[in-house]
Amino acid sequence: MRWMIAAAALLPVAAVPQTPPPTSVEAELTTLDARQKEMVARADVSALAALAAPTLTINAPINRVLRRDQFLDMMRSGQIGAEAFTRTVESVTVTGDVGIVMGSEVFTPTATSELGRTYGARPLQRRYTNVYVRTDSGWKWLARHANVVDRLPG
Repeated sequence: MRWMIAAAALLPVAAVPQTPPPTSVEAELTTLDARQKEMVARADVSALAALAAPTLTINAPINRVLRRDQFLDMMRSGQIGAEAFTRTVESVTVTGDVGIVMGSEVFTPTATSELGRTYGARPLQRRYTNVYVRTDSGWKWLARHANVVDRLPG
């Protein structure tokens, strides 16, 4: 019996799976999602236009669906604008060439924006999903859903 234990100790140990390295696709998408948030926070329409897929579709927290050009026009005109904007990524999923990033946001709209006129220029809790697609030229922002979460009384 002792010789079996000693022999087993000489066998190579199987590699234990490690957490994905920071250069993984999930980490890349988390970084891209943070950049997308900063583009919106700074109203960087040129960068957003470069990131947006031609078919970008957004289910916006203003309770309507926006196409790419409508979104960019609203950013340019200040109808979408942020006084402050934070985001917490809670999930990143990649299936083939599609990446999905989900989480929560606190978005303080400018007073003159559509959200600001609707809710006031106060911090709004939101849930969001951003969808990215990998293309020959890199990741493109394909779709988004964001909604304001009502606060419970109490």
